[in-house]
Amino acid sequence: MIGWWFVIAQQTPEERGRATDHKAFVLATWETSVSGIDWLRKLTEDGHATQLTFDGYPNRFVAAASVVLPLIAGGPPPHSGPEITGDDYVMPGDWTAKVTLNHDKIAACPPDQILTIDVWDQS
Repeated sequence: MIGWWFVIAQQTPEERGRATDHKAFVLATWETSVSGIDWLRKLTEDGHATQLTFDGYPNRFVAAASVVLPLIAGGPPPHSGPEITGDDYVMPGDWTAKVTLNHDKIAACPPDQILTIDVWDQS
């Protein structure tokens, strides 16, 4: 595994499942190294997020916008971790890439909105 791809949407999982235009509700996306999921695991441990699926395709979490949006307002949460070395690549432990923050959608999102956070294994 080299890391994770995050997709944070302003929808409940049920709404996301029924939607025909998934991009319209996306607040943020980014790729990150293996330890880049630690912030979300901490929210889950603290009872501020709930993990619904665990298989990496995707791992699915839900949390209130009031909890998540302050953490990503300036970009993905910082992290550090081990360097990942593959057959033809070396990835530093703190890498983050392909960050998209939809600031207008984030600003308009009600604090009590339940967000779906899909975290895809980048194997």
